[in-house]
Amino acid sequence: MGVGFLHGVLPEGLSRTYIQTPTQIQVLTTDEILFPADVRMKIESELHVRFSVVVTRDWDSILAHVVSSPGVDLLFLPSFWARTLGSQHLLADVSSLKSRVASDFIGDSAKGDFQFLPFYWMKTSIVGPLNEPFDQFLQNKKENVLFLLADEDLILRHFQIWKEQGIFESISQKKILTLQLDQILTEDARLGAVEGPLLQEPAKSGPHRALLNALLIWGAAIPASSSQKALALDVLDLLTSVEYQQRDLLKTPFNSALSAVNANQIPLQRRAEAVRNLQLKDTIILERKNKDAKTQLRNDFNFIL
Repeated sequence: MGVGFLHGVLPEGLSRTYIQTPTQIQVLTTDEILFPADVRMKIESELHVRFSVVVTRDWDSILAHVVSSPGVDLLFLPSFWARTLGSQHLLADVSSLKSRVASDFIGDSAKGDFQFLPFYWMKTSIVGPLNEPFDQFLQNKKENVLFLLADEDLILRHFQIWKEQGIFESISQKKILTLQLDQILTEDARLGAVEGPLLQEPAKSGPHRALLNALLIWGAAIPASSSQKALALDVLDLLTSVEYQQRDLLKTPFNSALSAVNANQIPLQRRAEAVRNLQLKDTIILERKNKDAKTQLRNDFNFIL
């Protein structure tokens, strides 16, 4: 029975509940640790979004997703990958968050669009399992495992330098394995020489220790082809907030590139300003993504990632 405006009224005690479906945000990240699951869940709850995340270091795949329209909405990646994409005008401006970044990490972007939001950095070193210098590790026949960061550009640069120094043949006698960023601090990494965070600057480089170190920076970017730019920016706004960063930084092997991450619990060497005290001479700084890095590793050094 339908009577006027009462037609269609639900039985007493019931009501219609309209639930808005969370907006989906497509994410690509080169490393899981840059945008881990627990952080994603918190942001999903606060912003009422749903992340679809793919972890990949396939440059061609990332480039294809960035070029397509509509493309992926958010990228987490090394600075030199972002610089390469930005040089092709493939990234959106994120200058509304620029004030959060310490001036040391802004660089040339001060002159133009701010397309990459850095929030982590690390100066790396390679030490033996007993924290002995790298040259001592090479001479020790009993220690035969070398863990390098799983970054094809960095590995290629190491190999090229070691070949120039005449020590690559000795290094190639070791078993060379790779570590993801979230594996650096695990117990397994102590089974051999490990490339990881530099804990203390050496007093002076030895004859074979030059260019063992690298300065690496990670952060986020929004593709110009994204159909969810404003929402992606909201995600980065929340992710780089002091609350999020100071809560989670010490769970990672990284240092912060954000100026306000300076609470008492954050050690001085983990803060942004610590980069000013680094010795950067003979330090590897990667400027551009080498799309042929994996091929060169295979062809020139018989090394397959």
